[in-house]
Amino acid sequence: MNESAKQEDILESTTDAAEWSLEVERVLPQLKVTIRTDNKDWRIHVDQMHQHKSGIESALKETKGFLDRLHNEISRTLEKIGSREKYINNQLEHLVQEYRAAQAQLSEARERYQQGNGGVTERTRILSETAAHQTPPSLGFSRQEHWSGLPFASPMHESEK
Repeated sequence: MNESAKQEDILESTTDAAEWSLEVERVLPQLKVTIRTDNKDWRIHVDQMHQHKSGIESALKETKGFLDRLHNEISRTLEKIGSREKYINNQLEHLVQEYRAAQAQLSEARERYQQGNGGVTERTRILSETAAHQTPPSLGFSRQEHWSGLPFASPMHESEK
């Protein structure tokens, strides 16, 4: 019974309500429980994801309008370039055809030149081989005799001396 009397004493307060309120106000700052945020807590991550999602959505609204305008401007520019390209191609088509014809003629001329040059080169090689193996026959007179025998060359021959 001694224990049950202690429990009744504990349950029955002899403290004045005003004193109790003052004591509570005095110790209240010490009684506040501060929960440190744990970075591993999933609730914090969920909140961060919601914040990031809202930031992305607001940035997307601004950026999408800018990108749409940029896309439209680029599309118009490409259409203009395409139409100008077609116009220029139509204007220069006859010149392109003339150029292609001139290229074909040049190719034919180069081919004929190579064929002709090959024949000349071959004949020159044959001539040089033939000339290397044969010595020219002696004509029986010297250059001086030849010049002296010509009627119009005698003054020239005299001047050479």
